[in-house]
Amino acid sequence: MKILTIPALIFALIFSFGSDRNLFEGEISYLIHNPESPLSETTSMSLTFNNNRIFVDSNVSMNVMAGLSARGVLVRNDLQDFILITDEKEGLKVAKTELESLVTLMNRMQGRQEVAERKPFPWDEKVTETGQTRQIHGYTTHEFRLKGDTDDEYISVWLTDGIKVNWGVLLDAWYSTGTLQFDHEIPVEMVMNSNSFPLLIEVFRGDTKVMKAEALSVKRSGFDRSKTSVPSDFKLLGLADLMMNFFRQQR
Repeated sequence: MKILTIPALIFALIFSFGSDRNLFEGEISYLIHNPESPLSETTSMSLTFNNNRIFVDSNVSMNVMAGLSARGVLVRNDLQDFILITDEKEGLKVAKTELESLVTLMNRMQGRQEVAERKPFPWDEKVTETGQTRQIHGYTTHEFRLKGDTDDEYISVWLTDGIKVNWGVLLDAWYSTGTLQFDHEIPVEMVMNSNSFPLLIEVFRGDTKVMKAEALSVKRSGFDRSKTSVPSDFKLLGLADLMMNFFRQQR
């Protein structure tokens, strides 16, 4: 089993609509690390939700393409776009309709070919519900296990139906471009759907836990709502600006 890279896991976690009355508003903070290797990279990540928007922040920059890293991502479902935070006062605005062009540019800059269309995920063969439950931050979670390539490898995902969020254009983006860009080890529907939310993901090889992504806190109040807004002095670049810079560099 290939273990998802940190950027891919973040993409997956942040990449279904539900009733607005039941949508979660608040902030969920995660810690992603290898508990068996204290010297390994540790990633902190927080997701802030309101009815129409999601802001993802991390202590690890996400490498979008050569020369372009994002410190955070703001998903604006109400405006059907994404803002990649590239600097404290600057970001790249990408409309949902422009996403395919951005992915094409990313592949071109990285000399990468798109993955061929994938076959449907074998749910019946790979995924089982264990019947185990666990209380995490006051929410009842249920364990689902995803089989690996060998008998001693599996991923444990603990989901709660007490948290439902509007993934909106992120989920649309995953189905239109993400499935062709990232490893398909965890089907996105397990961690991003309209009926449940992951509070703990653990990867096992034999009896050894090699990766853990755990929710450290879940806040429904006392969180910074301004994270889902763009400051008035924030400079937004468009995809056309990025492409022009790319073509200038190729000369």
